[in-house]
Amino acid sequence: MPYTELLKFQDDFVSGKPISKEYVHFSESDCPGLDVWIGRIVRSISLEFLHEILFTILSELLVNGCKANGKRVFFLEQNLDIQNEKDYTKGIPLFKEEFGHFRKRVFQSLEKTSYKVWLTAINFADHIQFSVRNNAKILMEEKHRIDTRVESSLKFKNINDAYRESVDNEESSGLGIVLIHILLRNSGVKNRFFELITSENDTEVVIRIPKRIISQETQRDIRELICREVDSLPPLSALIQKLISICTKPNVEWSEISKEVEKDPATTAEVLKIANSPLFGSHSKTISILDALKRIGLKNLESIFLALGSKKILNSKYPKQLAVWTHSYKTSLVARFLLDERKDLHKYMEVSVVSALLHDLGRMVLLSLDLSLINQIRVLQSENKHEISEWVEEYSLGISHSEIGFMIAKKWNFPDAILDAIQFHHKPWQCRTSNTIICEIIYLSDILANMGKGKGNYFTIEPEILDKFSIKSENEFRDTQDRFRSMIQTKINESEGLFLD
Repeated sequence: MPYTELLKFQDDFVSGKPISKEYVHFSESDCPGLDVWIGRIVRSISLEFLHEILFTILSELLVNGCKANGKRVFFLEQNLDIQNEKDYTKGIPLFKEEFGHFRKRVFQSLEKTSYKVWLTAINFADHIQFSVRNNAKILMEEKHRIDTRVESSLKFKNINDAYRESVDNEESSGLGIVLIHILLRNSGVKNRFFELITSENDTEVVIRIPKRIISQETQRDIRELICREVDSLPPLSALIQKLISICTKPNVEWSEISKEVEKDPATTAEVLKIANSPLFGSHSKTISILDALKRIGLKNLESIFLALGSKKILNSKYPKQLAVWTHSYKTSLVARFLLDERKDLHKYMEVSVVSALLHDLGRMVLLSLDLSLINQIRVLQSENKHEISEWVEEYSLGISHSEIGFMIAKKWNFPDAILDAIQFHHKPWQCRTSNTIICEIIYLSDILANMGKGKGNYFTIEPEILDKFSIKSENEFRDTQDRFRSMIQTKINESEGLFLD
């Protein structure tokens, strides 16, 4: 799907037009396409954290819909009446054997019929709706299985518990239906989030997922709290502001910048550390501040001084900054690795490296909030409080770390390229400026740097961006991931705590 089609797909969905897929049968080979389809939907409305859960739910419903159709075809082939209790009892073990061991034959039979399964997504003002419909009337036994899965969801406290235990081992795991009930039973949607609609010719499961799970008033209060938090951040220090002013003067001399830097021992040490780091491809150490500044480059100095000023303020205010800086530094390294392999994109190297270093500023504010009183977050997370995802927090709060970071960067007058990278590093296709390529670099670098945490996979990444970086297959992606992981570890060991202390 070219970029123009991607943008139309997302514009259509956001505007409320139904987005549909049709299947004769659904199998493992269809999973990558479904993964991409779900990813584009959730990213278009900032509900990325739902990606994995929705994939589990929808893939299960699609399999069950296709299985229900296949069951009817099989019974006809065996001259059995599926509505007859005696025939059903006789035929169901035969069908399980056929579907379990000779599924291809079931699929071939389906292809000769008019049976289909349709998956549709619609965006509404306060929720998104997914429906899976197959053109077969539901049987009482099939309805009983669904009711049993709904009831079984009551015994689980949270999603992680449900993942650990398989619910139904007879015809499918039943995990998807359980997940949707755990996710939404305490939401404002109440009993409308899961609906089974039947007729003489169709069976349809409808899932409605709210765009927020706390009240609009509470979300507004939280947003105002975050805005006040950002407003309370002090301006960059007078020294940093002066250094930025000097290095952006026309025809500035290197000696003028170095003399000003050397007035402050802490800034001098930071500049030397950065210049000698892997971020700027250093192979030899320098102890000269003049040489260090030249190595960083005049066009990068403003951004580096902004980074140093940000670090000083944020590290002093927020205690949870270490993990954020560690990830940001890894993302910065990955951006360099990517561009080292793409000579045609070398001109974006420096700005991408610095943008990657600053792309997650908003997470420091987000992670500093006390969210323990928001009940729905307790439902979504496991007993281990450290396992909570920032996507869960953003789903509850109604504001993203990208948006918070943009507010901070705007307050401190960051350059447009870095502003765009912070705002659009999860959605580069929404950037409509010349900085789109930088956003794409940070997008892919961020995902690759996060892979060790189990976030994302090859099929959740926009294919156009993978293609732009010549990653043509899942194996190539894994090779890139493994190669960069090893390189990151080496460079981290060489970094001497850059931005991490």
